[in-house]
Amino acid sequence: MLIREVILENFMSYEYARVPLGDGVNVVCGPNGSGKSSFLLGICVALGDTYTERSKKLSDLIRFGEDRARVSLLLDNSANEGRRPIPRFDSDVIRLTRNLRKDGKYWFEINQKVAQKYEVMNILNDLGFDPSNMLIVMHQNMSTHFAALPPHEKLKTLESAVGFESYRADVVEAKTKLGGILSEESSLVNLLDRARETLGYWRDQNERLQVKKQHQTRIVFLQREMAWSRVTALQKERGRLEQELDRADGELHEAEAEMERNGKLVLNANEELKRYQTSWMGLVEKRVEFERTIGICEYTISNSKDQLVQIGGLLESSSANRKRFEAGAESLRNSLKAGPTTLDDYFNILAEIEETQGEAYDSWNSELEGQRGDISSSIDSLGLRLGEAEAGARDVIQEMERVRVGIDEANDRYIDARIQMALLRDRRGRLGRRIDSLKAEIDRLIRDLNDAEAEAIIKGARVETGRSSEEILGEIRKVSGILMGMADVSENAEEMYESYSRTFNELQERVDQVRESRRQVMEEIDQRTRRWRDVMRGLLTEVNARYLSLLSMLQATGEVRLTEATDIEEAGLEIWVGFKGAVPSRLDPYTHSGGERSTSVMAFLLSLQQNVLSPFRAVDEFDLHMDPKNKEVVSEFIVKTMEGSDDQYMAITPSQITFQGRDIYIIMIHKTEGQSTVQVVE
Repeated sequence: MLIREVILENFMSYEYARVPLGDGVNVVCGPNGSGKSSFLLGICVALGDTYTERSKKLSDLIRFGEDRARVSLLLDNSANEGRRPIPRFDSDVIRLTRNLRKDGKYWFEINQKVAQKYEVMNILNDLGFDPSNMLIVMHQNMSTHFAALPPHEKLKTLESAVGFESYRADVVEAKTKLGGILSEESSLVNLLDRARETLGYWRDQNERLQVKKQHQTRIVFLQREMAWSRVTALQKERGRLEQELDRADGELHEAEAEMERNGKLVLNANEELKRYQTSWMGLVEKRVEFERTIGICEYTISNSKDQLVQIGGLLESSSANRKRFEAGAESLRNSLKAGPTTLDDYFNILAEIEETQGEAYDSWNSELEGQRGDISSSIDSLGLRLGEAEAGARDVIQEMERVRVGIDEANDRYIDARIQMALLRDRRGRLGRRIDSLKAEIDRLIRDLNDAEAEAIIKGARVETGRSSEEILGEIRKVSGILMGMADVSENAEEMYESYSRTFNELQERVDQVRESRRQVMEEIDQRTRRWRDVMRGLLTEVNARYLSLLSMLQATGEVRLTEATDIEEAGLEIWVGFKGAVPSRLDPYTHSGGERSTSVMAFLLSLQQNVLSPFRAVDEFDLHMDPKNKEVVSEFIVKTMEGSDDQYMAITPSQITFQGRDIYIIMIHKTEGQSTVQVVE
């Protein structure tokens, strides 16, 4: 039993009614419009249903003239084998109430405490009851509506009624999961494709970056090589300059030594020249003396000869002319006084004197002869002296020539030494200036070398290279040109490539995982679909057996079919029926009459009852449009189906005649002056 009692307060045509329900079949009967359907509607409203076929909103279900209504159900929670149907309530009865107000406010109460709808739904779920499922509660005219449902809706309604929703939910969950996986896979594949493109781009960029880094490393090495090459070149230049400085110092020392030696030569040449000059001056004086002596001697000899001539003339002149003699003598004396003459003249004069003067003149002649002899002696003496002077002059001239040659040679040596000294001084000056220049250049070079070494040390360890700076610079320019062509390569290309590579690998792994998940979920879907299909086919096998048995009583044939069983989304339920020998056709609201629809739907419902989980089921006007025979058969089948069951089945019909004589619980409903009343027939 689910519902022990129903209490209606100001609900539709009920002012107040307490209606107990029994186990098994509860037949609610009464004339049309008496409130039978309202009674079932009240139960469903209390259970949270919002179905209001006769009104648009719940507030319209409040009894006319009243502001509020209330429907209460006393639910059986008695323990069975030590366990209550709803264990969280430690009582045999649970009072479930639905309050309705004209202002549109509705609320639930559980055991007279306000409750939320989800709490009510939890209770119903625990009991397996769903008032909105038309296979559990089929309100008036719902048989037509059920017949018109699409096959897949019929199937879902069946699954909900028999508690197979979990199988569908499992499949749908797996399919939803598969859909999510497929969506994720599609997204991941798209991301993977884009990541592959991006990774390809960054791979190319990274490869270019590696080449760029190699060139950058190369150019750094080249710059270091260039720096150390400059250091090496400066060191070589320094060595060359120092060698040149050493050579210049050596040459300077040699020049100074040469100057010292040449200075001695100059001094020696100068002293020799002075000695020669002194000798020359002495020789000049000697020559002058000899020349003067020679001149005097020649002049004296010449005069003496002239005197001799004059003496001879005097000696040869007429002795008769005394005056002449005297004059001659006087002249001779004068001549002799004036200077010596030649000897011949002297003798001639003496002869003339002898001839003219005779003995007178003998004395004079003797004197003249004496003079002549003196003069001759003087001439001879002068001749010797002249010869000596001339010989001495010749010797002096020869000596002077020798001295002149010595002077010239000494002068040449002196001049050469002075010239050489001047040249050496110039060379020393030039060497001094060169040495100063070399020292200054070496100092500058040392500064440059220190700077170059400091710069080179900053660039790295020393690189021994045999290349020139021009060769290295040429390669630097070449590599720099290559790097300029790679200026667009991002410096974080390697990082981006590694990042995208990780991302790509992660995406690839994720895609593989998702594909594996897809495979597993698809297998799971197949397994769950097979499990659902197996239980559904097993269910329909049972239902079909009862359905065919009941149809045979109704002079009809048919079957319940599961369509598109391979795909749960497309799968559906079809009810086939054929009356009085007709070929079975699919039940729908257009092919079959109202009675056929009612009969077929009731046959299906009754065939399903033993499989429905809900402890309470109801059908309103199940016998609508049925002929008396079919009503009787269906009624009998309802009772037979519920025999030995603790469940409650409510059948609403205008007449209880078809149930007479059967073990059922009858509830009579009448309506008097707009108010429904209830009478329970024991």
